[in-house]
Amino acid sequence: MTKPRRLSASTKAAGHKTSNMCLDRQPTFPMEVSDFVVAAAATATGPRNSLVLHLTYHHLIVFLSGVLAACIYYHMPWAAQYPQRQLQHLPAEHYLQIRDDFAIYSKEAEENTQPQQAIKEFYGESGAAVAKLPPEDDTNVKEALANLKIAQQMHQSGREEKAQRLFEHAYALAPKHPEVLLRFGEYLEQRDVVLADQYYFQALTINPGCSEAVAHRQRTAAIVQSIDERRLLELDRKRDALSGIHESNAALRRAKKEAYFQHIYHSVGIEGNTMTLAQTRSILETRMAVDGKSIDEHNEILGLDLAMKFINASLVNKMEITLKDILEIHRRVLGHVDPIEGGEFRRTQVYVGGHVPPGPGDLSILMRHFENWLNSEQSLSLHPIKHAALAHYKLVHIHPFIDGNGRTSRLLMNTLLMRAGYPPVIIPKQQRHKYYQYLQVANEGDIRPFVRFIAECTEKTLDLYLWATSDLPQQIPMLEQTENTLANIDKLLTPSTNNAAADTSPATTTSPSPSSSSTNDFEEDFFESGSGDIS
Repeated sequence: MTKPRRLSASTKAAGHKTSNMCLDRQPTFPMEVSDFVVAAAATATGPRNSLVLHLTYHHLIVFLSGVLAACIYYHMPWAAQYPQRQLQHLPAEHYLQIRDDFAIYSKEAEENTQPQQAIKEFYGESGAAVAKLPPEDDTNVKEALANLKIAQQMHQSGREEKAQRLFEHAYALAPKHPEVLLRFGEYLEQRDVVLADQYYFQALTINPGCSEAVAHRQRTAAIVQSIDERRLLELDRKRDALSGIHESNAALRRAKKEAYFQHIYHSVGIEGNTMTLAQTRSILETRMAVDGKSIDEHNEILGLDLAMKFINASLVNKMEITLKDILEIHRRVLGHVDPIEGGEFRRTQVYVGGHVPPGPGDLSILMRHFENWLNSEQSLSLHPIKHAALAHYKLVHIHPFIDGNGRTSRLLMNTLLMRAGYPPVIIPKQQRHKYYQYLQVANEGDIRPFVRFIAECTEKTLDLYLWATSDLPQQIPMLEQTENTLANIDKLLTPSTNNAAADTSPATTTSPSPSSSSTNDFEEDFFESGSGDIS
């Protein structure tokens, strides 16, 4: 066994020196304030400790100076002029509040010595989208003004049909020109005062200083408001008539089932889904795929079906509709198509035709504003159709989701209507262009045409239910019928012909009554045929 080798004195000295060199090479770390206090109290002196003390004092003084400067800055008057964060793409105020279209006719405005200035201030404060006047040297504008002059001459000479075509042609060439809007409105005032008032309002939006438009609106505004109120009262009457029908009514149950299929068919059809009504019904009833159709088209139908079942089960009888409820609706609408984006606000900027929605960073605060408005006392005091239409428009204007905004907005609208006793409204996909056109008019400052459009769709839906549950319909909704259904309608509406045929037939002695089985067979044929597309 070998003995351990002893190190010589020189080797020990060398090793000791190497150890000291390794210690000297160890990295040094900055001292904390507590280390600084300890170092200050230490008795050891030397260049290393002096350097540490000097650096720590320097850092502490710089830190305290920065804190003092920040406090002084934020307490100075000019600090309020620079907010820490400003909302980008924030929509104008009238998109988040209810606009009073008749505020300019208040006593204060009448007593003002400068009414034109008051009107300009009103429209400026309300956030109306004031469009730029088209240049007079534009080819379309020149042709429109020329047609306008000829149309006025035709109107004065009594050639109304020719005058109307020329007015319509001028409007098609320059729909944003105040002169065209004014003259066409004057021509329409005796024929359609509602449309004339809409053109006057649009002319004021484009040119707030137009005195003729102000004078015309002072004459037509109250008339149009009265017409709108009477129509809403008529819709309330039809709603009450429908509510009086017992739920056990077989025709009512079939009508609800058919309306359910049609609502899904038309709502996804507005977004471009190519499924027919029969195919939509087949998917919902059998859950089987349709040949030649994409997976997304199937999933859009299934998602809307899931969202409607959620609304019927959870939201119809709920006291308030919250932001969480809206997200849950969207989660189901988009759940089969894009589960990741379903129920989530978009994280990128989107563009919808000529409309640029708010940026993704502003969606949280805008949706909180929308939730507060939706359940506010002011909005709940509105007529249910107005409330539902405004909620639809506000949500689709904010456009909070990457996809499914239109379907979610229509579902929210129908949720509010069902809470007020109305059936879910069907917006026909054949009227898709008119639907988007009225949304664009609302973006330009006038929400009333869109509210009237929703009221019109509500009335057609009510007529569908009332017609389906009545023995002898007074007014049949405009539906796409099969040949068999049209033949049955002719039999129902022409009893004299049926009587004549019955007299010549030896096997029949009396004509069928309206409440006989033929009427029930007709209703059953219609609702089971899947041909009830609302035009």
